[in-house]
Amino acid sequence: MNRNVADAAASSDEIAANIAGVAQATAVTTEGVAESRHAAAELADMSRSLRDLVGGFTV
Repeated sequence: MNRNVADAAASSDEIAANIAGVAQATAVTTEGVAESRHAAAELADMSRSLRDLVGGFTV
């Protein structure tokens, strides 16, 4: 019986470690999404600026 309890405890520790790993991966992914969103906003601003500059030229 003691062995079963020890096995269950070891399994619980492994599950907790896996959950912690998933939580960390989620945090890293969330940070990456935020950075990508920021980069997309900067590109949109550049696009507007370039469109305005090109619009100033006449043929």
